[in-house]
Amino acid sequence: MTTNITLNGRETLREDRLSKLPDEIIHRIFSTLDAKDVVQTSILSKRWRYIWISVPVLNFYDSSFEHSSLFEHFVHHFLSHRDSSTNVSKLNLECHSEIDDVDLVDSIIDCVTDTPSIFTTIEILTIHAECVVMKLPQLSVCSSLTILKLCFISTETTTFDFPSLKHLYLCNCRFECGLENSLDLFQDCVNLEYLHFHNCHYFGGIDMFKISSPCLTYLNISGFRVDEKFDVDCVIELATPRLKYFKYFDSDLYYFSSEINLSFVEKIDIDVGWFIKDTDLLFRLIELFEIMQRAQFISLSTEVIKVSIFSLYQI
Repeated sequence: MTTNITLNGRETLREDRLSKLPDEIIHRIFSTLDAKDVVQTSILSKRWRYIWISVPVLNFYDSSFEHSSLFEHFVHHFLSHRDSSTNVSKLNLECHSEIDDVDLVDSIIDCVTDTPSIFTTIEILTIHAECVVMKLPQLSVCSSLTILKLCFISTETTTFDFPSLKHLYLCNCRFECGLENSLDLFQDCVNLEYLHFHNCHYFGGIDMFKISSPCLTYLNISGFRVDEKFDVDCVIELATPRLKYFKYFDSDLYYFSSEINLSFVEKIDIDVGWFIKDTDLLFRLIELFEIMQRAQFISLSTEVIKVSIFSLYQI
């Protein structure tokens, strides 16, 4: 494609360099853009008119839409017109309003899994949206999925069967666990190395919350709750033989236990905002230190130190 331009009174032809860019370069450019902006680039060149339907990186952000309903309609429209014969390597969905369309996120999961080479393509998936997710277990077919970030979702899924997963971020999620007394969400994530869960709520009669993962090296826990409250009777059991770094941030401290030797632990970072001076809290802290006695570095908040000194003085 060429265009006529006038320069110093002379009309010349200007070459359309956009149309000559290889697909790989165009896709790389699109990978940094919101999906809405990607679609709008179709007016820049005839060759770019339909290239958006085959991009491997999809970024859906609601910040450029006035209403969540418009955003939801756009996502559905984009997915329905996308070339299903092409693969998705990375997908980000970020919506700061509650999603009314109950099928939206499940449609995202269908898009990720219903591709020609699901075993070797999708690597990173981020879902940041207040919604109910029914098809989360469907992601287990994605053997290439290495990073999964879930924020504000609600689900009845009680296990994560993602063997290839290495990084898992759970933030402000709600899990309906039924009548199970013992819960082990991550036992099938055999290659998981990094686990971060923040302000996650688990609804049910849970007495034992087990974290078992043979390759886990980094564990970050903050705001863990059973039925939206701190349950002193709930025990967190660590079956993480390769754990190196443990971080805990909360207003209270759970009981921790481990039936295996956590000999690889190098650093413990604990920040507990105790508002009352309770000797039982000190005992829980001591028990935690006992199961991580090989740690070389220990970082404690000022509040923890104050409570520890006060409790020791009372004893």
